[in-house]
Amino acid sequence: MLHAAIQVLLYGLLAGLSPLAFAATLAVMSAGRLKALGFGAGFVVAQLITCSVLVIIGVAATGSSRNGHPGVQATLEVLLAFALIGLALRIRRTPAAATERSGARTEALLERLGRLRFLTTVIAGFLLGIGGPKRLVLTGLAATTIVTAGVRDAGEGVLVVAYVALATALVWGPVLLFVILGKRAVTLMQEGQGEVVRRQPQVTVYALLVLAALLVIDAIGVLLT
Repeated sequence: MLHAAIQVLLYGLLAGLSPLAFAATLAVMSAGRLKALGFGAGFVVAQLITCSVLVIIGVAATGSSRNGHPGVQATLEVLLAFALIGLALRIRRTPAAATERSGARTEALLERLGRLRFLTTVIAGFLLGIGGPKRLVLTGLAATTIVTAGVRDAGEGVLVVAYVALATALVWGPVLLFVILGKRAVTLMQEGQGEVVRRQPQVTVYALLVLAALLVIDAIGVLLT
């Protein structure tokens, strides 16, 4: 359970370190508390539904044979570990200029987000909560870890909630601060936005390497048992 929890939390950390989600949340705040709450609720609910559905599908697909092929499971974990190491090295070598160009392409979208109506804002939050390929892959990996953790339904529920809470922290956290503190919170978060963008690649690299190490350790444990 502890091993699976650490993996799930790391996946949640990787999904949660989304400068786009953070920037979108700040953009919506310019439209007021109600739209910010709607956007945040849509984002969190979408992430919760996505993870829950993937866990349910995984449970239905694996049934009672979740750990029936230790050799196959260990091989897949080692391959995934190598893939994560390769991704970490690629992120580390990505020049900062490429990140800045990518950020420039989303600026116009974020400006439009602050002018949407309430219902459209909720839908936008929901779609962002489902996520693109990166978030979907991380949610799928977290769901797979939860399914194969060997815990009961209550334990699976706790792991799902833990993943969702961390994966959406840069959305619900700022929204709550905005609701409580108002414009002062927006000013503080806008000042910290650059720090989030700058630190995100470094934290992602370390999280990927730790995940790769955990997968290799788990693969060795599976083969030895």
